[in-house]
Amino acid sequence: MKNLFKYASLLLAAVMLFSCHGYYDPNDPAYGGGEEDDANAELKISSDRNLIQTFGGDHANITVTLGKKVITEDVIFFDGNNQIVNLPDFKFYASEPGEYELWANYGTYNSGRISIKAISIEIPETPADPKPSSTSFKARTLITEFTTTGCSWCPSMKRVLHGALENAEAADKVVMTACHSSLVNSVKDPAFIKTGYEDFSGATGLPFVYCDMHYGFGYYNGLSANDLIGLFDELCAEKEDVAAGIAVTSSLEDGQLVAKVTVKAAQTGSYRIGAFLLEDGIYGKQTSAGSDDWMHNHDNVIRHIDSRYYSNAGREQFYGHSVGEVEAGKTADYVFVWMLDEIWDKGALNGEMYGGYYWDPFVENNLHLAVFVSTVTTDDKGNEYYYVNNAVDCPVNGQTPYEYR
Repeated sequence: MKNLFKYASLLLAAVMLFSCHGYYDPNDPAYGGGEEDDANAELKISSDRNLIQTFGGDHANITVTLGKKVITEDVIFFDGNNQIVNLPDFKFYASEPGEYELWANYGTYNSGRISIKAISIEIPETPADPKPSSTSFKARTLITEFTTTGCSWCPSMKRVLHGALENAEAADKVVMTACHSSLVNSVKDPAFIKTGYEDFSGATGLPFVYCDMHYGFGYYNGLSANDLIGLFDELCAEKEDVAAGIAVTSSLEDGQLVAKVTVKAAQTGSYRIGAFLLEDGIYGKQTSAGSDDWMHNHDNVIRHIDSRYYSNAGREQFYGHSVGEVEAGKTADYVFVWMLDEIWDKGALNGEMYGGYYWDPFVENNLHLAVFVSTVTTDDKGNEYYYVNNAVDCPVNGQTPYEYR
C-alpha cells in the first residue's frame, strides 16, 4: 500500500485531494507497538472472543501480557468508565446485552482498551470457510458518492460513475454507496440522511467521491469513465495481497436485523469492522438529469451508518469498531444488531427537521449491506493512516462466504 494512487496522480491534481481526516492516531487503543525488552515493554490486554452471549455461561477469556510475559496475578481491570471490574480467573461474563470496554493496570503499567459485545440472542454461525489455509482474498474498494437531488453538477459525476460501472469487470471491484447528507438550493431529498460522514470525508462540495475512506475527488471537465475504471483497478491492485477476508451471516426478522461479520486477516494487524445499511429504488427528481431518467431512481443509498467512534483526540471517525489485533490466518467477529423501526423513525424525523422528506417505509427487498474492514498502512514518507482494507456487498438475509482469489 505504499505506492497508492499512481494512476490517480495522472488526474488533475487541483481537484484530487487526500482527506484531512484520514489520519492515523498513534494513541488509538486498537493499535499497539512492538517491544524488545521489559524496560520498554508495553502492557497489552486481549480477549479470545470479541462477542459473547448473555446466557448459558458464555464468556470471554482475557489475557494480559507485559512484553512477552503473560501476567496472571496482581492485575486490576477497569471498565470504560474507569470503574474496577472483578474478573474471576480472567473470565469476562455479561448479564445484559451491550458493548463493554475493558483495560488493565499492572503496577505502573496501563494497557489500551478492548471492546467485547454481548448479545441476548443466539450468535449466528459464520459461513463455512472453503479454503481454511488460504489468506488470498478478492479485494474491493469502498466508494461513497456524496450527492443530493438538488445538485446541478452531480449528474455530470453520475454519468461518469454510471459509465464506469457498466463495465462488469470494474463493477466487480467496487462496493458502491451513496450519501445524501447535504441539501442544495432548498431542494428536498427523499434520500437525505443526517450524519457527520461528509465532514469526516473532507468533501469540499458536491459532487464528491470518497474511496476507501482515504482518497476523495470532485468532478471536473474531462473526467471520464475510463479514468475511474483505471482508478478502481489501481485501488484494488495495491491492496490485493493484504486484503482481509470478510464473511457475513445476516438475518432480518420482525424488523430486527442481525449481521455477524467475521474478518480473516491476510496480515497480522489491528482491524476495525463497520457496516452501512443501504436501500435501492428511492425515487427523487434529480436536478439537471436531462434525458437520463435513470438518475431519478437512487440506489445504494446509505440509510444507517454503524462504524462511528471518537479518537483519543476527540475526532469523529468512521473506520469501524475495533476487534483488536488479529494474526494472519486468524479471525475476529463483530455482530451488528439493528432495529429498523428505530432507524427509520430517527431518519424520517431528521429528514423533516433538516429540510428533506419524511422517509417512506422501507421495502425489505430493496435493502442490502455494505460491510467493510479497515486497518493501518503507511505511505511513501512513512506516515501511518487508516484506510478501508476490503469491503463486500451482502443481503440482509443470507450468507456471504469469504471470496478467495
